[in-house]
Amino acid sequence: MDEEPERYRVEFASGTAASVEKRRSFRDHERHDIEPDLPGWPPGPAFAVRGVFGRLGRYALTVLTALLMLPLYVLASALGSPASPDKRGRLEERENEVDDFPVLWAGVGETARTLPWQLDPSRRPWRMVTEIELADELVRITAYEDTARGNRFVSWGGGEKAPGSEAVLWSLARKDIASAEIKQFSMAEADFKISFRDGSWARLTTTSSDCAQRIVELLCARRLDRTQP
Repeated sequence: MDEEPERYRVEFASGTAASVEKRRSFRDHERHDIEPDLPGWPPGPAFAVRGVFGRLGRYALTVLTALLMLPLYVLASALGSPASPDKRGRLEERENEVDDFPVLWAGVGETARTLPWQLDPSRRPWRMVTEIELADELVRITAYEDTARGNRFVSWGGGEKAPGSEAVLWSLARKDIASAEIKQFSMAEADFKISFRDGSWARLTTTSSDCAQRIVELLCARRLDRTQP
């Protein structure tokens, strides 16, 4: 009996450096903006790298938030909770993580351009959840409406799939995926990159570093299996 495919919540990643925090861009191989050329995509917020004053504002907000949250972290630690501030790994690609933040990199007709716009949290309905489904020969992106989503920012837990809301948005044969890797310069190292055989790639994020590691392990392990003699 075939095993059920594993599923994990995913979406396009967002920048974490002050210059691009909570922002993302979509580029071709010459770093041109390709958003207007993506068929069927609804309008989204314009991408721009923050200037000096914008970056200082983000730094100030980060410091203030850390100070306000510190008593909660101390209390959680005293009670034995694993709660702690999210940490970010080392910078790997300044040009793609500080000076810009592409989450989709593809020339005309390349695979990454076919990814669904619903992976973009700034475009999709706030009750929608997107997942990656990893079967033996196929990778799919699915979506459903989560009944626990109070608004774009709040989920009170215990949610279920709204009846009739689940849909398959995208699918691809595993043989068309060249590699997958963790992107360390992300909060809790939850970002990962999928590279396709045609040279295009996408940067996605999931709910934790453990989930990211599992997704990458599954993609890489099965990719290796197919290349074995």
